[in-house]
Parts: sequence; structure tokens; C-alpha cells
Amino acid sequence: MKSKFLFLILTIFLFNSIIFAQDWTDEKEDRKKTRFFIGANVGAFFANNNTASFYDGSNKNSPYGVQYILNNPNNKPVFDSYFKQTYSLEELPLNPIYKTALDLGLHAGLSIGKKISFFIDLNFATLNVNQLFTILIDDPTNLSIEPNYEQLPIIGKEKRININLGTQLNYYNQGKTTLYWSVFGNFNRIELIRNYIIIDNREYEINHNTFQQPNIKPNGTGYGTGTGLGIKYKLSEELTIDLTYNFYYLKTSISSLSDFGINHGISFRLIWN
Repeated sequence: MKSKFLFLILTIFLFNSIIFAQDWTDEKEDRKKTRFFIGANVGAFFANNNTASFYDGSNKNSPYGVQYILNNPNNKPVFDSYFKQTYSLEELPLNPIYKTALDLGLHAGLSIGKKISFFIDLNFATLNVNQLFTILIDDPTNLSIEPNYEQLPIIGKEKRININLGTQLNYYNQGKTTLYWSVFGNFNRIELIRNYIIIDNREYEINHNTFQQPNIKPNGTGYGTGTGLGIKYKLSEELTIDLTYNFYYLKTSISSLSDFGINHGISFRLIWN
């Protein structure tokens, strides 16, 4: 399935390149009008959840997860005072998901004539996983058949960098409005910021560092491809606004977790020509 999808994207990219080559041949005068552009963008990034389980607090992702924090004798007096009864870990998050992230970045490239552009994007996002884990409280005064449960927050934060390198085809130009299609390759990087739980309004860190590399946070690099659609409106000869949607098919990795998945992005750009 993955190989077929990548073959489809590569076919689209080749078809796109053929169109660009034809346009380049047909518009000799426009080719001379090469202009550099640079811009800034703000938008939303919708990540797939393949690596979100890294923040679930389980022992497979860190030996210092939720169970370690609960068993730590330094924490026991605080937890005993808070729960007031015998307590134990009942359940960790089953399906952790990323929240929609604010995506900020830079956009730059060269426009060649009226139809062809080559560009690079550099986008930064902070992704959050906000889930709940469940504590079972053995209260002898509880007359119900069901035991007492309390759900508490477990939070993960990471830095995500996406670098896109690709081409744009302007397939419609009318007045100040331009519609375009883009195809690009992607390089991405993930780095842990924090992973922690909250009990009684206090934060307890889940440590993912290793003894061999105590000062290096878990991270990972990935790659992929994508395509997008956008609309530009020319405010002046030097200034253009741009609304774009990107579809990504990316391999993302952090620590031992790694997989391909679909991501989405929406951005609003302000571009100086």
C-alpha cells in the first residue's frame, strides 16, 4: 500500500514536471521574468497519531513512566495524602492523539514567468498530546459495586520541523487572482520537549533520557512527499497574500517509533516579491 501510494505521488510529480517543461518551452518571453520571493506564514498542522503513543507513560516508552512515579518513595507521602486510600494504576491512555498545532514558518523561492515557481518551506510547530490516565482507589467506605476511579492528566509536548522543497504550477490567472498546484518532497524532525503527569496540581516529569546520553532528548527524523492547492491575491506589485492547503504523506519517527501516515496543513502567507 505504501509503495503504491509513493508510486502515485512520483507519477504526479513526473506529470507535473512535464507540464512545467512544456510551459517553459511555450513562454520564452515569460521565462526571462525571474523573480525572487520570500514570505512568512501562519496556519494549522494536523498530524497523524503514529508517534503520539510515545507520551502514554508506559514502561515500553520509558522506564520512568507513570508506574515508576507512583512507586517512587519520595512521592509516596504526597500521593497518600492526596488519595487518602489505597491506590493503584488502572489504565493508561489507549489511543493518544495530537491536538491541532499552530504552524509558523518561512516560504521562499523563484518564480519563472507567470506559471512556474520553485520553492522551499521551513515550518515550525509545537505538538501537544493531552490525555488522561486512570487511578483505582480502594475506598472501604464505598458501598457501590464499582470501585472509585480518578482520571488525571498526562501531557506530552514536542517540537516538529517540516522542510518542503518543490514546484508550483499556476494553472489559472485572472486579474490579481492566481490558482496553483504544488508538488514537493519533505524532510521532518521531531524532538521531545516534555512529558509529564499532574497529580494534586503538581507536575511530575516522565524522564525519557538514557544513561548513555543523559543530555540528549529523544528525537527522530523522517521524510515523505506531498501535494497542495492554493490561491494567491496580488495586493500590489511587491505584496501578495496566499492561502494554501497541503496534503502530506510522511514517515515520522521519535525514539523507536516510526511509521508512514497522512498529515494535513493549512497556511496563510504574506509574500514579498
